[in-house]
Amino acid sequence: MGWLIHILFWHWWVLAAALVILEILRPAFIFLWLGFAAAAVGFLLLMFPSTPVRAQLVLFAFLCLVAVAAWWRYRRRTAERGNGPR
Repeated sequence: MGWLIHILFWHWWVLAAALVILEILRPAFIFLWLGFAAAAVGFLLLMFPSTPVRAQLVLFAFLCLVAVAAWWRYRRRTAERGNGPR
């Protein structure tokens, strides 16, 4: 697990790209939001490079939960109005 100490911002961006590609191959609108969360963590790590790995992982998990919850809320609202994805 020593390799986790050397996570750089571009590692998060590669993960984000892989998740978005996975979303393209298997559309479910879940991987897209996880990819956005990974890209956001990568951007924050670019701005604050001394962020510990544990904080990065906690931030990624939090952003994933927020993004997916926001998507589900939006999806439910549009489905109730009858003009969105179901």
